[in-house]
Amino acid sequence: MDFIPEGSMWLLYLGLFFGPFVQEDAAVIGAASLSLSESNHWISIFGFILAGLIASDSWKYWLGWAAKHHKWAKKYGELESVQKMRDGVLTHSIKTLLAVRFIPLARVPTYLATGFFGVSYLKYWLCIAISATAYVTIIFTGFHLLGEIMGEHLKTYAPFAALVFAIIFITFIVIAYRKKHIMD
Repeated sequence: MDFIPEGSMWLLYLGLFFGPFVQEDAAVIGAASLSLSESNHWISIFGFILAGLIASDSWKYWLGWAAKHHKWAKKYGELESVQKMRDGVLTHSIKTLLAVRFIPLARVPTYLATGFFGVSYLKYWLCIAISATAYVTIIFTGFHLLGEIMGEHLKTYAPFAALVFAIIFITFIVIAYRKKHIMD
């Protein structure tokens, strides 16, 4: 049984599109969970979360690009360790951009680095679009396969499980961030 009134679906789609701008993984997991409850709209849910995920990653490149034009960043970019990282990112940019989608806490720094080091934006965008499509497909497939196995029980509890997972994931990120800054 669908629980969102038909006239309000545009609000849902808007939320799905902007969800990845807040927290990508939680938004994708929440959308996959929602697609079980709103099975008549799963293709639209998939499309909007994917579009939001790609859009939320598209602009991160430009932050890195803008940073390289600042005096402090140019000085930082001249460090030997940063030059080694630059060579690695430029040499293996496709593999790096495809893999980083699946490595927790590595996405944003890598996306900023690609802009900073001057990877082609078209290459960057195609890689994030491909990896986002693979990521969303894997999450949705997992939820839908589990939904077929567990039936109505999963449809009832999946939104709660997604919420608990999102809270645990965000808590982990906050703890790791604080631990890193306390150690510094």
